Amino acid sequence: MQQEQEQEQEQEQSRPLSLLDDIDALYCEEEEDDDASSACNNGGNPFFPLDQDLFWDDEELLSMFSKEITQHKVVPATDNINGADEFLAMARCVAVEWVLKVNARYGFTTLTAVLAINYLDRFLTSFRFQSDNKPWMIHLVAVTCLSLAAKVEETQVPLLLDLQVEDTKYVFEAKTIQRMEILILTTLKWKMHPITPLSFIDHIIRRLGLKTHLHWEFLKRCEHLLLCVISDSDSMHYLPSVLATAIMMHVIDHVEPFTPIDYQNQLLDVLKIKKERVSECYNFVVDVSNKQSQKRKIGRAPSLNRVFQNIVVASSHS
Repeated sequence: MQQEQEQEQEQEQSRPLSLLDDIDALYCEEEEDDDASSACNNGGNPFFPLDQDLFWDDEELLSMFSKEITQHKVVPATDNINGADEFLAMARCVAVEWVLKVNARYGFTTLTAVLAINYLDRFLTSFRFQSDNKPWMIHLVAVTCLSLAAKVEETQVPLLLDLQVEDTKYVFEAKTIQRMEILILTTLKWKMHPITPLSFIDHIIRRLGLKTHLHWEFLKRCEHLLLCVISDSDSMHYLPSVLATAIMMHVIDHVEPFTPIDYQNQLLDVLKIKKERVSECYNFVVDVSNKQSQKRKIGRAPSLNRVFQNIVVASSHS
């Protein structure tokens, strides 16, 4: 009997850890030792990061910087959209507004809207649209870009005919949209996962760990402001990292008006971006935010007094 128990113990020790074992290992064992207890509870501070947050791999950040530079070099000039072509600028504005309405109607993610607008801008800058072009042409591009973005990001995508809602003046057959999809995919060289401002916002959010409602509130505000900012064609002037940094700085400034500079500096340190690079874009973001405040004000949130404490720790270890 004793020999059988010893064999069972040896088998138990040699058995590979299961998923449940891995999960159990994440929890601190209940001990009387004060140091162990404080390590498990982190002093009751919900903002204190886990170890994996402290040593988040900066290689991802450096990779995104490299990709956005390469991406920026191959994007055609945006002068025809940024004011030089009044027709195209107005058509883009209408198209983006439609994309955002449909995105909200179907409950698509913020990334879906960001990707759709990214595809739209890249496609529009690849062609020379004339002022006598029919408005339906731009709308067809908008419908197609949203369809492609939804297929990339969403798990459930409505039929192409059902996608055409919210003040749609033109309704296109599915085969027409499918042909346009091929044209857009070819024009964009099938690069459907670009670096966007949301890439950098997501990086910071994951470093925060989304452990409290304050982190979720911060993400929500950043996403809302991002959609407002990219609705303006002037946003195309800025690199995604610069745009994302300016947006997060403004959100910090808005929700923490008494001590925003410290948190903004911490953010700049983590993202390894100098403030001078962001100043012009930050003023642009503030201007857009002030214009949008008349339509939809960003409500006051609880103080984010400790939200960025873990970023400080992370930057000190980087």
